[in-house]
Amino acid sequence: MNSKKEALAASILAIGLVVGLGTISYSLFSPTPTTAKLKSVLDVFTQKGGQGVNISDGNFEPFDNVSMYAYLTQAGIRLKNHPVTFTIAKPDDTQIVRTALTNDLGIAETDLCLLPSEGHVIGTWHILANATVDNEAINDTLNFQCESQNARIDVFSKKNGVPSISFLPNDTVLLEAQLSYKNASIAGTPVTFDVRTPNGTEFRMQTATTNSLGTASITFQIPWPSDLSSGIWQIVAASEAYGQTLQATTSFGCFLLSPVIDVFTQKGGIGPNILGGYFALNETVELYAEVRDEFNQTVPNQLIAFAIIDPNGTRFDYRAQTTNSSGIANITIRIPPDASYVGTFEAYATIRYQGQIVLSDTLTFIARQD
Repeated sequence: MNSKKEALAASILAIGLVVGLGTISYSLFSPTPTTAKLKSVLDVFTQKGGQGVNISDGNFEPFDNVSMYAYLTQAGIRLKNHPVTFTIAKPDDTQIVRTALTNDLGIAETDLCLLPSEGHVIGTWHILANATVDNEAINDTLNFQCESQNARIDVFSKKNGVPSISFLPNDTVLLEAQLSYKNASIAGTPVTFDVRTPNGTEFRMQTATTNSLGTASITFQIPWPSDLSSGIWQIVAASEAYGQTLQATTSFGCFLLSPVIDVFTQKGGIGPNILGGYFALNETVELYAEVRDEFNQTVPNQLIAFAIIDPNGTRFDYRAQTTNSSGIANITIRIPPDASYVGTFEAYATIRYQGQIVLSDTLTFIARQD
């Protein structure tokens, strides 16, 4: 019995020694526990978006002001008075480097104005924000686009300084293109004018630069005689502003006019269906007739026949007169003092133009008793 107890005790002692030695061994050779490192986060964004790590957002236009922010935290706690470096890569790969300190909210801020005068601004901008916290480098990136959607070009034609879409052969045409961005003039920018004749052939390709008012212009004379002159001329004005390709079109007509004759008095009647005025009995009436050709030029040395019908329907006068150097013929009549002549007189002017075309015009004027 005693021998069995001694054997059991020995076994328990052996197990205890093994367990004890194992514990001692673990304590001696196991690694020392370390403190977990706090996580730092940097988030860069603009006033138009981009919150979140490596989020691309934000579309801007030339002349916009871009506010860039970097939010720095450690274990969710904002870090203030900590330097953050912004490396800004332009679309042409040139760089701008800025450094700012975080404020009480843990945000570092820097601003940038997208001025075309300071370089190429259209395209993708890359922002890299860097900071070092507890000897650990952290960063975040952001891209934003600069696009031009508000530049425009307008083109129009002028005759004698006044907008016009109707011209004659030999006329001088002034073409003007207006270049603007958000209603502000764009100066110093080339504009190319492509002028094509009515049959579609290229008449002129010319480039002009916009002035301080954003206007580029060219002039040319419509050729005559030429088979290419009569019809609709087409103009395309093209340019580029802030990376935006611009184009505008216009057209104008060039046609010969029909020859015309116009009869009037010293009191009025110039133009179609215009009253020649009111006259008293026994008053002198000056009758004029002007002849204009296909180019709207007055025509001298043209024989004009005048016929005047009185209020009674009888022919009051009939005479012929030749146009002077100004293309105007003139006769003088006197309304009789008799009351029977009160009423409407009709005056006719007729010409055989170039021996073939008969031109005529009619005018009425009124005689009345004062």
